[in-house]
Amino acid sequence: MVKFLSLLAKNLGRNKVRTTLTALAVLVLVAIYTLASTVTDTVGEAITELSSQSRLMVREKWIMPSRFPVRYLPKILAVKGVEDWTPWHFYFGTLDEAGHNIAGIATRMDNLCEMHSGMDDLDPALLSAMDREKNGVLMGRVIMDQMNWQVGQRFSVISSSHVGKNLEFQVVGVLGSNLWARNFFFREDYYQEGLGDKENVNVLWLRVSDEQTGKRVSADVERLFQNSREKLRVETESAGVGRFIGRADTLVNIINFVVGILLLDMVVVVSNSIGMTVRERRQEMAILKILGFQPSFIVAMVVGEAIVVGAAGGLCGAGLSCLVSALNAAGHLPTRIDFLMQFPIEVKFVLHGLLVGGAIGFLGSVLPARSAFKVRVAEAFSNVG
Repeated sequence: MVKFLSLLAKNLGRNKVRTTLTALAVLVLVAIYTLASTVTDTVGEAITELSSQSRLMVREKWIMPSRFPVRYLPKILAVKGVEDWTPWHFYFGTLDEAGHNIAGIATRMDNLCEMHSGMDDLDPALLSAMDREKNGVLMGRVIMDQMNWQVGQRFSVISSSHVGKNLEFQVVGVLGSNLWARNFFFREDYYQEGLGDKENVNVLWLRVSDEQTGKRVSADVERLFQNSREKLRVETESAGVGRFIGRADTLVNIINFVVGILLLDMVVVVSNSIGMTVRERRQEMAILKILGFQPSFIVAMVVGEAIVVGAAGGLCGAGLSCLVSALNAAGHLPTRIDFLMQFPIEVKFVLHGLLVGGAIGFLGSVLPARSAFKVRVAEAFSNVG
């Protein structure tokens, strides 16, 4: 074992330039792979978190964005099986000091956690603060990071959804969930008074006990308004996620395809590099055989070198990605990268990078190792004059 490690270290040192270039290639490709995997993982987690069969979304059937009269609510809430409810009023605009787009949702605060995914661990003290501050908001963490804000920050929104009706807010808490990272929630009464709109609602969420009850309630609500001017569409949260999946499938599939090509590229890069090294060291390998080293030892040396180079490149690539993401979130980069704010790279990907790099090194060494196994002493020295 000592001899094996000693020879492995010498070979890596002897081929510094090629080893470095191979490691750099793996580093870049693993960094891209890490970013792509982060996007697909984030989308997958959001889909899983939003897959409830007991929450129903009621919206206008034909108009986007949805909008229907508040007078519909008493009939809807009287349907047997409805256990709880909350409205959504959309408020879109830009932040006056920076022009960043922002999306607000006005809703009830007394059942915020029960009616929204990703808020199970919300601190009750934040809800108490919302009760005290009429213009208070619970802000997504991405906006907080982008604007370098702290709790207590006051800000104004230049409304694009309600032109000329700009509202002022104060941050009373930060939402930790990735689902609401770029949104903020505020009180329904502040929305209604500030905009003078008490007659309409954009979306109504209902909570029921189970999937079967949800199907019955959905059918009953749609039937109630089938002859109305504003017809309604009712679907489970899971069904809404299904529509989202349908739209996002192409993008996710393209990303997965690109990731697959990257992995194949990494295998080819490592295989070519190790293959060139094996061809240049045929005589050295022949000498090792003359000295009594078994072919399996030589194969292990080739494979070990590839795994070390691949793992080192993968570790550095994933580690660099995580470091850049962390510095970006902390505001220590010259320019903040919004994409990384939406898809922050977690520390767990450092281990992923190490494993992926090592696996790529192993796969890339298969053909060169086979060539090294077949090295013949006579052929290796046939061209020596």
